[in-house]
Amino acid sequence: MHMLLKRFAGRLTLTLSMVVLESAGWLLFPLVIGRAIDGVLSGSPRGLYELAGLGIGTIFIAIGRRVVDSRAYAGIYVRLGEEMVASAAERSTSTRTARLGMLREIVEFFEPSLPQLITSTIGLTGTIVILSKLNVHVFLGCVAVAVATGILYALTGKLTTRYNEGLNDEHERQVDAVDSGDPVRLGEHLRAMTRWNIRLSDLEAGTFGINWVFMMGLLVFAVGISAERTVEYGAVFAIVMYVFQFVESLMALPFYYQQWLRLREISGRLARVGAEAGAPA
Repeated sequence: MHMLLKRFAGRLTLTLSMVVLESAGWLLFPLVIGRAIDGVLSGSPRGLYELAGLGIGTIFIAIGRRVVDSRAYAGIYVRLGEEMVASAAERSTSTRTARLGMLREIVEFFEPSLPQLITSTIGLTGTIVILSKLNVHVFLGCVAVAVATGILYALTGKLTTRYNEGLNDEHERQVDAVDSGDPVRLGEHLRAMTRWNIRLSDLEAGTFGINWVFMMGLLVFAVGISAERTVEYGAVFAIVMYVFQFVESLMALPFYYQQWLRLREISGRLARVGAEAGAPA
């Protein structure tokens, strides 16, 4: 994946810069809405103008980014797909078909998933910084939950990688199993794929459930402490909204971590194909 970043640095820099600008716009909404509420209560319309300007600017950046993304990543996929199939010409059709699909997963990660990952990361970092200024108790609660979430998913990382490796092994056998015309062989293949998918699903469900308990504890604490210790209505609203945004970002990050583990395993496979193709006979 790092080679893809290096090779297509120009295209990726443009799209990712637009992602950062868009994410910064979304991050500011709760703060600007809170300022608008306090402004209206004190008789000033300035906050409303700021809110309208932020909304218009952010949506223009969001639309432009999506127009650029679709064209940039389509070109990257076509270029890499042609090269991958040529480098694996001596492999079976089953393996080449599976790895072309895996390559698509990598490119799709950069198109919709990486922008969402950047948005979640900026949202997480930004909300923590802003909450440290608005309410230190809520800020400390967010830090504690973030650390607990990181430990939880770090402990399950090796297991996620092993399950993805088993699943990808079966993907590479799929076309051969279908082409064999042997119902027994095909049934064994499908059952094996199902077992790996179930293991991944169960692991994800378990870690998500534990993480959600952390989040609910934070939400209850944040609502109670902010209502008790904050005087301005707009500030209370901003704190609660930022905690919701923090929870949303923190719940999303483990999904991208698991996706990264899978793509790291896929990248290793594709790199081995290239190395084998370039090795002397």
